[in-house]
Amino acid sequence: MNTSQLIRILLVSAFLNAVLWIVLTPLWQYPDEQAHFAQIQDVAELGQRPVDKLNTSLEITLSEKILGTERDGLGNNKFTYHPEFKLDYTDNYYGYQENLINNLPRSARTQLVKNEATLNPPLYPFLGSVFYRVFENASLFSRVYAVRLMSLIFFITMIIVSYKIGQIIFVKNKTLPLVLASLVAFTPMFVFASTGVLPDPLTNLLFSLVIFLSIKILTKGLNFFVIFFLTIVIILGFLTRQQFLISIPIVLFPILYQIFKNLKFLKKSLTLLLIFIVITFIASFFIKYLEPIRNFSFFEIGKVELSKLLDNRFLQFALWTARHTYDEVLPWYFGVYKWLSLTVPHINYQIINRLILIAFAGIIIKLLQIIKRRKVEELDLGLFFMLYASIVYFLIFLIWDYFFDLEHGYSFGIQGRYFFPMIIPHFTILTIGFWQVSQLIFKKFAKYLLFFIVFLMVIFNNVSLSYVSASYYETTNVSTFVKQISQYKPQILKGYLILFPLFVAIFLQVIFLFSFAKHIFARRARLQK
Repeated sequence: MNTSQLIRILLVSAFLNAVLWIVLTPLWQYPDEQAHFAQIQDVAELGQRPVDKLNTSLEITLSEKILGTERDGLGNNKFTYHPEFKLDYTDNYYGYQENLINNLPRSARTQLVKNEATLNPPLYPFLGSVFYRVFENASLFSRVYAVRLMSLIFFITMIIVSYKIGQIIFVKNKTLPLVLASLVAFTPMFVFASTGVLPDPLTNLLFSLVIFLSIKILTKGLNFFVIFFLTIVIILGFLTRQQFLISIPIVLFPILYQIFKNLKFLKKSLTLLLIFIVITFIASFFIKYLEPIRNFSFFEIGKVELSKLLDNRFLQFALWTARHTYDEVLPWYFGVYKWLSLTVPHINYQIINRLILIAFAGIIIKLLQIIKRRKVEELDLGLFFMLYASIVYFLIFLIWDYFFDLEHGYSFGIQGRYFFPMIIPHFTILTIGFWQVSQLIFKKFAKYLLFFIVFLMVIFNNVSLSYVSASYYETTNVSTFVKQISQYKPQILKGYLILFPLFVAIFLQVIFLFSFAKHIFARRARLQK
């Protein structure tokens, strides 16, 4: 079986796995899902987000009360910090007061009763409103799940992008791009954060396209069309999330590298760079989300005074952030659910931490080898860029959070999912590290270790999904499980038919892992001949 067939099996398997996450995750259980959906509903029903204090509909507010996600003055609901909490379920396929939500008049969508809708840039709410309008005559549950489907499309597209990036970086190896795409596809917290009603899936996809186009520039040279599309993607990113500004210093690395590498093309290089800067700067006058480029003032932290980075307080804050990142943000990166109240057993994170240390040991060995041979290959160049992008992204978040702390007196509270725009660079680094260690220790059997890493990620995904499901539903009795999971869902997701994607998803995961293992054995047999 060739790699193109394997990637197709991976995509179908990842799609059905993501469908399971969507089906098993109850309404309003993704991060701030009701607030993001409220903004989408405002755009779909009213044409824009209201400028006054009331921006969330009676329909959403009532459903929050019924489903236990209505937040108090501190931002907590019945699930927050209470992983043991479960809704009261009925003994049939319809939840308590589910019909009340379904039978609300159309006016309940435009009757605004509180201020909770998000203030995100317009691109994701606009795209979400398109899917919303397709099901505008359906129930609230159908409309929410329609928008979740849109997020799923972004997620699958991103897996394709990760594979394409792997093909560029691992140009001499056909297995490593598949390893990279598989790790991205089955990282449970990433799947979770990519399938709900929130801008993260679109942000992650656009940032991954920035990484892809940057790698193209780094390896193939400057090209007008690549620069043009890169500029368009960055502008779309600004229209999705304010923090897309982080992409600017990241894309400068490959552009400046090509400029200094090809001094004889300096005039052409500077022209393309100037085009990129001018388009982005001009756009900042017409798109309010690009204003920070002009005035160096950022949302929630005001004017940035770089001199404050020289204070001893910044060093102390940086040390605290490093500890906090290891103790909390890293575990959150690999899974925290149910309104930050639920994690999988601690042994999972212990295994992950040790695997990451092994991978970083491999990166150190790789860097020492590069220094020793004094020659930079294409893979090395890709590694340098991924390390640079990851470090810059983290440092900008650190600096932003520092100024937020100065402005408000407390840290913003960085979550692991905030780093998912960089998941492809992260897993590229880890893949290179694992490959380096496996070649050093296992030599001819190196690919078996990489297959084992992918196998562990698939298992970790299933373990995480089972723990999340058990926290919401009774899983020891099939009949009860089906009844509970059917409640507060679209009509198509009620009854025993809901078990079909579960069995098919598990079956396809087995097929993918078996095919991947067979592919590795077959390549090894061909090499031995």
